Amino acid sequence: MSLSKLTLAAVAASLLATAAYADSTPAAAPPGGGGMMGGHGGMMRGMFTPEERMMLFVDAAKATAGMTDDQKHAYRQQQREHFMGMSDADRTAMKADLDKRWAALTPQQQADIKTKVQAFMASRGMPAPQGGSQ
Repeated sequence: MSLSKLTLAAVAASLLATAAYADSTPAAAPPGGGGMMGGHGGMMRGMFTPEERMMLFVDAAKATAGMTDDQKHAYRQQQREHFMGMSDADRTAMKADLDKRWAALTPQQQADIKTKVQAFMASRGMPAPQGGSQ
């Protein structure tokens, strides 16, 4: 999988998490400008486990493979809107599905995904995902 596809997948996953976090936060922004962009995916870390985020990364990469930039943008927007419209029960079910699919992967598949995610994040100067079995 090319680095550009991995990049897009991570961006799509970030948008999904950002939408969910925005939906669950109070209307007032915290003082000091601690807005949505601060912390490189902090919202996603609060909502999803590292393994769930990696599965979102994989899903986005598969879904956007072969798309033009405009199609990828439209996909990210559609995913964000879909996620924002989910009920708490739907989000819980989605997380359970991500967990189940991660657990079904072989240790080698899990390691390969972790390596791809870490390479993507390192290329963007983002902290590596924490947690999960090594």
